[in-house]
Amino acid sequence: MLVLIGTMLVDMIGFGIVLPLLPFYAVEFGAADWMVGPLIASFSVAQLISTPFWGKISDHYGRRPLILAGLAFSAVSYVLFGLATTVTVLFISRIVQGASGGTIAVAQAYVSDTTAPERRAQVLGWLSAATGAAFMIGPAIGSWAFRWGGHQAPGFVAAGLCLTNLAFGVRFLPEPRTLSQTGQSRLSVPPLREVMRSVLREPLNIMIAIYFLGIGAFASITAIFPLFLEQRFGIDETTVGYVFVYVGSVSVLIRGVTVGPLVHRFGEPVVSRLGGFILVSGLAAGALATGWPMLAVALTCIAAGTGTLFPPLAALISRSAAPEVQGSTLGINQFFGGVARVAGPLWGAAAFDLSGPAAPFITAAIGVSFAFLLTWRLRMPREETAEAAAAAGGAETSG
Repeated sequence: MLVLIGTMLVDMIGFGIVLPLLPFYAVEFGAADWMVGPLIASFSVAQLISTPFWGKISDHYGRRPLILAGLAFSAVSYVLFGLATTVTVLFISRIVQGASGGTIAVAQAYVSDTTAPERRAQVLGWLSAATGAAFMIGPAIGSWAFRWGGHQAPGFVAAGLCLTNLAFGVRFLPEPRTLSQTGQSRLSVPPLREVMRSVLREPLNIMIAIYFLGIGAFASITAIFPLFLEQRFGIDETTVGYVFVYVGSVSVLIRGVTVGPLVHRFGEPVVSRLGGFILVSGLAAGALATGWPMLAVALTCIAAGTGTLFPPLAALISRSAAPEVQGSTLGINQFFGGVARVAGPLWGAAAFDLSGPAAPFITAAIGVSFAFLLTWRLRMPREETAEAAAAAGGAETSG
């Protein structure tokens, strides 16, 4: 787990280096504000197409080869970002990076292969805490590299990190032992269309709908957030990284330290409910933020809300899927997340351009409100609840 989390951490640091700079680069290369949405969404279009296949292929051939291939694709995308002088090259860079984004589902499946169900939310929380740490470290590195070396430096720094990470993964990242020891033929994995039919029935369809709404809302804010900070607070390429340091710090604390104990005490459905409520509150505060105190409240709640909503939800999806289709099911979940990541930035950028800085936060808060209502339909998987009750009864009897 430590090697996997370390590998994904460095991969996401590269992502964090370039993401906050994209809107500034696009505008500098002549793009209108509304084009930032399609630029951000192009990553998700490529991820949308590729993710189900990444999960399916990893079910057949293993998690490790797919993770390593994704790291190689990421390095190529960062080189393109460093060489970009036009919006077209920025789009190509984003598409290549999105095509490698299916490794998220593969990494989640890796966790599912090697972790007991009752610990899955905690370990997935650690994995997503690595993402939070990346968004704390990456943007700061990006701002520093921009000041040090201009437009090309952030992309080349990200590519160098990614290639180093690839070499580390080749040497130290093993294939999950659970898969190699089960003796199960990977050819017995059901066709993708059968897995798709299963996720369109309850309870998986409720979980995926919550993920879709939550990710779409969050993506709509991510697309315009640097421009929002520039308009209301005068933040530019050289200082935007420090805002992300704060957001990443809160995210790491919540996902890495708080989620596990909360899930252990209250269960995934209750913690997901809490996350939805906090996220709605943060988005509403963002719409009202005109000064630093309210911005700090908004950023804290958004980071805490996503941290307590998404890891327990991913754990519930994993626990509701059969062992032989973990990668496929999580890949389909990321597919619907990809649809949301396409629609969210397009909507957020259009709302920002037409109605001002508060509009994307208001519409995102409405979307997450629907997700919050759906969290009240979440339940623990029946078979695991029964097993837990039986285990508890046995412990009481033996006591």
